[in-house]
Amino acid sequence: MRPVDVLRFIMIFFAGISAGSLVVVLIYGVALQALPGQFAGLMHAHLHPWTHRSMQTSTIVAGAAAVALAVWDDPAWRASTILLFAGLLGVAAQAILSRFWVVPMSDELIAWKDKGSPADYVPFLRSWAILHGGRVLGALEAFVCYLLAILVR
Repeated sequence: MRPVDVLRFIMIFFAGISAGSLVVVLIYGVALQALPGQFAGLMHAHLHPWTHRSMQTSTIVAGAAAVALAVWDDPAWRASTILLFAGLLGVAAQAILSRFWVVPMSDELIAWKDKGSPADYVPFLRSWAILHGGRVLGALEAFVCYLLAILVR
């Protein structure tokens, strides 16, 4: 087994974990809208730290493997290399949405467990779910591009 084969496996495995986990969190985010606000904050306080770290780690590992493959595995501007870099656009979308919108909103949501939720908390949860949906699209785009890069090589 060659090192590039191991990198391909790592890239697809961790991109799949990231995309799948983000889909599950999207379903969870929609379900939160049915809960009382303070309980939604309590649930999020318990689930967010673990899911945030694991999805972030999975995304970074898959992205790093994609960069390594693009550079190391017969670097040239061919379809597989372009697809690897296209997948990184999905990673960038995830990172930007996470850093500037979703994680700050998650921190605010977590604070509800102690201070209570605003009276109109459902629109906030909808906005969070929509922004998180952007992260899901980024993760799915990355996963599909990485998968296609392997298939067309």
